[in-house]
Amino acid sequence: MTNERNRPNVMLVVSHPEYDSATWAIARAVEQGIQADGSTTATVHDLTASGFDPVWRAADLAVHRHLSPVPDDVKREQELLDTADVIVLLFPVYWWSLPALAKGWIDRVFSRGWAYENGANRDQSALTELHFVALAGVNQSSYERRGYKDSLTTQLMQGISEYSNIAESSLQLLYGTETSDPQAHVELAAQGYKVGADLAQRAQAAFDKRVSA
Repeated sequence: MTNERNRPNVMLVVSHPEYDSATWAIARAVEQGIQADGSTTATVHDLTASGFDPVWRAADLAVHRHLSPVPDDVKREQELLDTADVIVLLFPVYWWSLPALAKGWIDRVFSRGWAYENGANRDQSALTELHFVALAGVNQSSYERRGYKDSLTTQLMQGISEYSNIAESSLQLLYGTETSDPQAHVELAAQGYKVGADLAQRAQAAFDKRVSA
């Protein structure tokens, strides 16, 4: 990241259309955890409200083939991500994968020549830290018994982060979000807060490294 700031910044990208959902309740808890000690800022990027078009079109294919620069809407997203020390994508799991909006955002924004094969060093990525927070409707035992956790890990960690040679990446799964038990939602919020606090520490370390470079 090349931006000049006096505090580390975590970019929290959220993909969910309803603000009263468990997803957004947890996202708000993550944001609070990031900002808890006052040393780190959190920038929340609402993919739904942004109006970002997730559909891969001919212009995106031309970018992939090195025939044209990225479209303006993709460029804006990349410039926004450039303002962060740590990027976090928070989403509910749909059909054991990313929601269409989040997947299309990855497809278009994580373009060839930026997220991977970037510049003279083809192993370089514009992103240094990418973390996933996945919200599972069912319990942990279901994910582990049926291999869903392994599937998500392969898709996100190997298929996106490792392929792009992103230096630091992780996947956090929070389980049991589709419940009407108020106490369960309190516990999920507490987990989200802890995730946010941990991300703040990561951002501080990345910020210190960037400043001293």
